[in-house]
Amino acid sequence: MYQPIELARFTQAEFRRGLEGLTDEEARTRMRKADGSEMNAISWTVGHIAGHWLLVASAGGDEEPDRALLRYFGQKADSTPLLLTEALRSLEEAEASIDWLLSADESLLSSTPDDLRRESVGTRVMRVVLHTWFHIGEINAVRQILGHDEIGFVGEITGHLEWRGGGGVDTGYRPDDLARFAISEFARGLEGLTAEEAQSRIAKTGGGEMNAITWIVSHIVGHWLSVAAYAKDGELPWHLVRFVGEAADPTPPALQEALKLLRDAKASIDWLTDADETLLSTTREEHLLSKQGQDNIGTVLINAVLHTWFHTGEINAIRQMLGHAEIPFVGEMLGKLEWQGVPT
Repeated sequence: MYQPIELARFTQAEFRRGLEGLTDEEARTRMRKADGSEMNAISWTVGHIAGHWLLVASAGGDEEPDRALLRYFGQKADSTPLLLTEALRSLEEAEASIDWLLSADESLLSSTPDDLRRESVGTRVMRVVLHTWFHIGEINAVRQILGHDEIGFVGEITGHLEWRGGGGVDTGYRPDDLARFAISEFARGLEGLTAEEAQSRIAKTGGGEMNAITWIVSHIVGHWLSVAAYAKDGELPWHLVRFVGEAADPTPPALQEALKLLRDAKASIDWLTDADETLLSTTREEHLLSKQGQDNIGTVLINAVLHTWFHTGEINAIRQMLGHAEIPFVGEMLGKLEWQGVPT
């Protein structure tokens, strides 16, 4: 299974990486959208995410969180950017708040406090994890528009967040649920886009252009098809290699081509339906995805899940720059991705 404490620690560490090198002015900059309104600033997003982690800690039995951070929630949220130093203090508080997960037992993680709106504590932990990854992608997009280099995500997962095995696949968070939910939510980010918008490349400060949405779709599909190839010990999707790496071809494919590829990604995860403990714990030492035999199939899978959520956030930022309304993520998890419990 994927340990909740490891998910939380890795996610928060990766979120912090997205803030590297920013000045206070940049962190408080609100990018203008095509409709004349403004996106939330990066420092605002830090306060927003910190509030989420502190609230889930409260649900997990920790002390009451700083209610001041609740002003960064909801449709009527205060949009005023924080000073970067203030935002970083709230992030430090959030990072310290996850220690309760070290001793969280099955009874606590399966409980459903009234303020979590029918979600169990364990499910809410995953919601906050995915929501954080969504905003990592959004921040990375804003960084590029401000003139910073893109930061490569997902970072080094080996040794930090891995498939542990030993408890069966029907425990914790089901791998097949994680995969299906990630791809389904990613697809929501494409709703309402025209073919021209999907191929648009937004200019960065200082020169250069961001990758287009259809390029991102092809990039993510290549990752999912590669995971399927790793699981089945098959051939990598060489036709999608041009969408991977620093020397990748930036030419955006047509929207219809990207949508067809996305259907291929959805079909590629069928192997998970029958995936058992033995398969998920398998490492194929000669495969390109294995990092010289370090990562098992379950670890490669969670990498793809988080990578997809990262790019879901990036796409949502681009949508707003093109004049579309922000799509709320994470969507409905009940019946789709929930804490399954751990048998004793």
